[in-house]
Amino acid sequence: MKNILFVGAHHDDLELAIGGSVKRWVEEGGQVFCATLTDSTWTGPDGTRYRDPEQVQRYCLEAARVLGYTQIDLKYGPCFTLTYSDDKVVDLLNIIRRCEVDTLVAIDQSDAHKDHRVASEVALAAARELPRVLLTRVSWHSTPEVFQSRYFVDITRQFEAKRAALQCYRDEYERVGPTWERLVQAQATLYGLQAGCTLAEGFDVVKFLH
Repeated sequence: MKNILFVGAHHDDLELAIGGSVKRWVEEGGQVFCATLTDSTWTGPDGTRYRDPEQVQRYCLEAARVLGYTQIDLKYGPCFTLTYSDDKVVDLLNIIRRCEVDTLVAIDQSDAHKDHRVASEVALAAARELPRVLLTRVSWHSTPEVFQSRYFVDITRQFEAKRAALQCYRDEYERVGPTWERLVQAQATLYGLQAGCTLAEGFDVVKFLH
């Protein structure tokens, strides 16, 4: 796992799902790339537009510096408009080749957020020839399918970096920061119990060749 690509729908998906693992992989000498498919803006039912795309990119670059990953913005449009297309798969294939990716991390196909599911479909279509493909969960909402963690990364020493990276997204942290804090602490504690360490992040495995 020298060159790892995470494919997310929104800026902050990486930090929520695998921020601790990314920090650890970088500390161990790996390179991590994050391809984000939307500009992270969205419009509420009352017409209110949330998040400024340029501001979100600045927040993301701050978080990337905390964790040590390289950000790649694909800017296919705002949230809730993301659709599958072969052009998007080709874009990811070009990133995989250019960055010599050997491991891809995608969002689980049953994640509660539609954008996450589409991002997963695009990522898995581009990952067919890679030797290692892992899945993670971003949304905390219940779904009919239960996410199964079969691979764990001990993030006990990297957990505070994960929290610091999440706090870089000041707009969303102001809105849902307490929920994020509950989520990442509870999730890391549960995965740590399952893995036999203090704090961990969990992944499902599509394939993992040594």
